[in-house]
Amino acid sequence: MSVLLSPQFLRSVLLLDAASVLASGVPQVAVTAWLASLTGLPSSLLMATGVFLLCYGTFASWVGTRRPIPAAAVWLIIMGNLAWGVACVGLIGVGPFELTGWGVIYLLLHGVAVTSFAALQVLGVRQSALQGVAANGAAQTAAKSTRA
Repeated sequence: MSVLLSPQFLRSVLLLDAASVLASGVPQVAVTAWLASLTGLPSSLLMATGVFLLCYGTFASWVGTRRPIPAAAVWLIIMGNLAWGVACVGLIGVGPFELTGWGVIYLLLHGVAVTSFAALQVLGVRQSALQGVAANGAAQTAAKSTRA
């Protein structure tokens, strides 16, 4: 079975997103000053976004472990990922900071990662919806055949 067709695809993408965000947020909080000197991003921005990432990662983990996965929460995560990606590119293009080469790479990696996760999550939501329709259709067919 294709990974994309797996009923666990959306759950896996959400949990992988959460793990990557937590892995990114921890150093932003733990070694803020060092990361600021490496990237050219202000310590205050790195600390604030690091704390946000820890909260976001916790939320994404929670959503990914729900049965069923709440669609509204997934769409909130998707929109957050897209907004984060736009913000990363915006900081590179028109940000008021003197980014180092590492800062540009850091923001590009964030932007690519979050927009990729958003795209995979959209695929997962669509696949889950199709599987839900198929499951509901099968259940309705089974119910009709038992009545006949």
